[in-house]
Amino acid sequence: MASVFESDERIGRNGREVRESLQQKNMRSQALTQATGELMNSGSAASLEMPFPVLMEEGDGPFLIDVDGNRYIDFQIGFGSMLLGHRHPLVQAALVDQAANRGWQFGLHNPNQVNLADQLIKGDNCAERVIFCNSGTESTMYAIRVARAFSGKPKLGVFDGFYHGAHDYGIGTAKPSSPRDAPVYQPIGAGVLPAVVENQIMLPYRSAAAFDLIRQHKDDLAMVMIEGVQSSNPHEKHELTAFLQTLKSVCAESNVLFMMDEVITGFRLAYGGAQEYFGVKPDLATYGKVLGGGLPIGAVGGRVDIMKLFNSMAMGDKKGIMSGGTFSGNPLTMAAGVAQTAFLDENRVEVYPRLNLMGQRLAGTINQYAREKGMGVQVLNAGSMFQIYFHEGEIWSARDTGGSRSQAETDFYLHLLDMGVLIPGTRRSFVSHVHTPELVDEASEIIKNSLDLVREDDLF
Repeated sequence: MASVFESDERIGRNGREVRESLQQKNMRSQALTQATGELMNSGSAASLEMPFPVLMEEGDGPFLIDVDGNRYIDFQIGFGSMLLGHRHPLVQAALVDQAANRGWQFGLHNPNQVNLADQLIKGDNCAERVIFCNSGTESTMYAIRVARAFSGKPKLGVFDGFYHGAHDYGIGTAKPSSPRDAPVYQPIGAGVLPAVVENQIMLPYRSAAAFDLIRQHKDDLAMVMIEGVQSSNPHEKHELTAFLQTLKSVCAESNVLFMMDEVITGFRLAYGGAQEYFGVKPDLATYGKVLGGGLPIGAVGGRVDIMKLFNSMAMGDKKGIMSGGTFSGNPLTMAAGVAQTAFLDENRVEVYPRLNLMGQRLAGTINQYAREKGMGVQVLNAGSMFQIYFHEGEIWSARDTGGSRSQAETDFYLHLLDMGVLIPGTRRSFVSHVHTPELVDEASEIIKNSLDLVREDDLF
């Protein structure tokens, strides 16, 4: 069968062999994709370089199994949402009970909304009230809306390297030519209105220059948003704590709302997320992923004087905002979320130290190997969040993570896939509660082997 991979003179012998192997191993995925036409977004593929998506059929603890029967150690783990692994018995039982005995969509409030809100408030340092929505993207969208309504100011502060969801104000990047300490915002992709650009103030990540910019623009700034740990640039506690705590203080003195985006870090770094991990109390926090037990969810929590605007429009409050959605707070998601967060609450003393240790174990093993072999590769991690970089030298911000080794990265991730380790196309990776030390070590050996194969092809 002819190869479906594009030929490239830069591809070495190992690169050609892994492409042929993946094509042979994934015949059913390829056939199903061809039979249905171009109906799927290529971003669904495990590696962005796959010419067809690898279709997953089954999740089992720390593993995913595709339609061809190939099993992978899964470090995508539902883009971080499956903290307890796939098909955890408690979450599965809650879903079955809800669907079989109670129903799965009411369009009205249900008791588990109260229960899940209670679980969130137990951990969230700032939440006095909570609203639910359907995704992390929605949660940041609502947080932006309520911040503007509360403050009466139009602009948002975001950090170089940020990601706050797929809406217009959630995506962007710094112009490469702009100074590090005064980055200039530009949208990613087409369709973003000029007004979005005009109302975004980009701040330098992990730089004191950000504080000066906040003070300078305080009269127009409704809110500063930051991921507790940038998913594209994870750093450990000692590298971020002082910066985040100072950022909170500067926002408070400038009368600018401070929001922590906990969509990824919530219930992952600690039960109380990045707020607990770094000892920072924001005005608002947004949630997704782990909170829903693997089902679609978003949530906003925060100070009562801000959060009350979600309910006040119906009572004639001119600052009240519109919110809602057909599936917001739906019974299935609430049941799964309660099951997962209750388990985490009851077992937090065991779960979180172990999760963070597994992340450190993998990162430490690969970093030591790369140093010994003189490879320009490193793993950054914040607890159980990690990312592999083909980059020499310190990574201070997202600007440091680019480079000319795209072919090396491409082949590396194809080798991983071929040997049974799944890293998401975004490269943002996660350890789950069910990744054992033995499994982490097995994956580490595969990562080492993949690096060796790429080096043999003289790609780095």
